[in-house]
Amino acid sequence: MSEIIVLRPLWLLALLPWLWWCWQARRPAPLFAPPLARYLLARIPPARPWRQIAALMMILALAGPARPQAQQPLMQAPLDVWLLDLSPSMLATDLAPDRATRARLLLQELLARSTGQPIALILFSADAYLALPPTDDRAALRALLPDLRPDVMPTAGSAPSKAVRLALDALARQSPARLLLVTDGVSEDELKALRHALPCQQRWLPCDGPRLDIVLLAGDSPMRLEGAQGLALLPAPDRSALRALARLSGGELYDGAHELPPLLSQTTSRQLGAGWQDLGPWLLLPLLLLALLARRGQLWLVLLCLPLLTPPPLQSAENVNQTAAQPEPLPQTRELGALELYEQGRYREAAAAFTDPIWQGNAWYRAGEYAKAEAAYRRSDSITALYNLGNALAYQGRFDEARSAYRAVLARDPKHQDARANLALLEQPPAQSQQQAPAGSALERTPTSPQQAEQGNSQAAPPVVLLRERLRKQAEKRPTPRVEETW
Repeated sequence: MSEIIVLRPLWLLALLPWLWWCWQARRPAPLFAPPLARYLLARIPPARPWRQIAALMMILALAGPARPQAQQPLMQAPLDVWLLDLSPSMLATDLAPDRATRARLLLQELLARSTGQPIALILFSADAYLALPPTDDRAALRALLPDLRPDVMPTAGSAPSKAVRLALDALARQSPARLLLVTDGVSEDELKALRHALPCQQRWLPCDGPRLDIVLLAGDSPMRLEGAQGLALLPAPDRSALRALARLSGGELYDGAHELPPLLSQTTSRQLGAGWQDLGPWLLLPLLLLALLARRGQLWLVLLCLPLLTPPPLQSAENVNQTAAQPEPLPQTRELGALELYEQGRYREAAAAFTDPIWQGNAWYRAGEYAKAEAAYRRSDSITALYNLGNALAYQGRFDEARSAYRAVLARDPKHQDARANLALLEQPPAQSQQQAPAGSALERTPTSPQQAEQGNSQAAPPVVLLRERLRKQAEKRPTPRVEETW
């Protein structure tokens, strides 16, 4: 027998007043003889149980009973969201050389085996940050992964629940998806927060949210780690609790020291391709017959309404062509619509809608499509486009070309502080640039017009340097998080 779930369970609360109504409708036993009751109770209308039946069927239809239906073909590539733990405990050496290095190597191996689906990267410690938006640009990921260490994060701590919430917010318009949590353990408080953050809480409710797979990178024994406050004892992870957490959304727990999680296309085809068939409308069909019983003398009214249910007459080919040949929207209207898509975070759609090359490049930049952003910026000769071109080139690891772009900006505008700061950073030796971030880079500005530069994540040598600066700026704008230390 197929499994039955309820799509809208709150409607079942309407059964409580329905039961009260049925109890009130019961006719009490007569207090006098039946022959006399025929004369005294003749004017009392007989009970009509069909009203209670109709109300019950209406409540059940609104509750939405549903059964699984055949798997539906996925209309878009599923999104893989990597949640990487960069808390100080990831420096523990129970996994050689340390947990953070093993995590980077694991993600690099997954990246090499991936089949082209878009990937997003979220880093978390005491807070969570979107390091890379959903993109299929493997070069950007390959350039960023090797240098991800706990010292990149602006604050210390471990809050995977914030990373999951950030991912769910980013996935509001991305479906289907998988969350891949790479961590060395989760505290009890964070386990509770994660259970509340996941959309799937009950077995009898439909689970339309992304699945959560957990990759654990830690040994089975407590581990001592030297921190800023001396030696600290890291507890052994609770594998059973993590496995139960992953299975809430249909995911699994994997031991990152000995195995790789399956590729997204293998793990989500069954979970994300299935749907539910709502059986509620079928319960409304018997209500039509009950409606006829309610007003037996009004059958002619039902027959009169039948022509309204017939389909409209077919249009001629001339009318159809006239209807389809709608004029193109005005450029200004199109730009405003694209700007609305941009503000909603739908960057790929916005890039396709924008006609202004700078705005189009900004949208591709935010979407992580740096090569397409470069092509858009090259269509404009403004200082803004030239500066953003340098950022896009830097994010692709083409640092010599990025330096040339910044120098061209300074040649036309010697007072351009952002270009000067980024150029100074790119000209530093790698060892020095890892310790110093650009003080004047405007990497987090929000554009107010197509002529203003969109400043996002820029990347220097090594790529993680400007990422560290961006995370620091974001942390300054946020309230100080209060989380438990990992020891």
